[in-house]
Amino acid sequence: MKVPVIKSHVPTLAVLAACLGGCASTPVPTLLTLPPAVFGPASASGGGASMPVMSVARIDVPEYLLARRVRYRADDSSLAEWPDTFWAERVEIGISREFAAAVRQMLPGWRLCETNCGEQPLQMSLQVTLDRLDYVRSSRQLHAGARLMLWSPERPARLLRTEERRYAIAGHDDTAQSQARTVTELLRRIAMDASAMIPLPAPASPHR
Repeated sequence: MKVPVIKSHVPTLAVLAACLGGCASTPVPTLLTLPPAVFGPASASGGGASMPVMSVARIDVPEYLLARRVRYRADDSSLAEWPDTFWAERVEIGISREFAAAVRQMLPGWRLCETNCGEQPLQMSLQVTLDRLDYVRSSRQLHAGARLMLWSPERPARLLRTEERRYAIAGHDDTAQSQARTVTELLRRIAMDASAMIPLPAPASPHR
């Protein structure tokens, strides 16, 4: 009589349990956004039709930060990334949007447009280039360098005024969220410095 061979499923179940355990332990990614750069209700984006118009260009961000992973400065020559943490949108998009919101709140006498201004009669353009935007995790400080430029509306544009600024902004916690808060504070400070460069608005020429 042939004795049936009973196959054990213990190894298979063990492998399956290990796989399920590994999947269960995979951390959920954190999607990080910048906190709002304005306090209270934001100024209306349209503004009065008689207000002078200024364009606000997208902020130039160092290329080494243009990634979905949230990066910080590990030492003088290397970067590191917060584990399982990603920007919820392209970082230059969020930075430019919050900067424009801060400028709009600080310059209520101007009507601002971003990126595409169409046929609006511009009086000047504001451009900001960040040559450094490093969050040093060991000291919980954001170090940044910015060039602020005002351009004339004609083509080709003339550089009306430029200033170089350096910033050091302290964070509070050893978290990616603290890093994001320092970036927002940086944008507010740049907006304050930029608004001080801009002259009092002259009335826009009436349309005929």
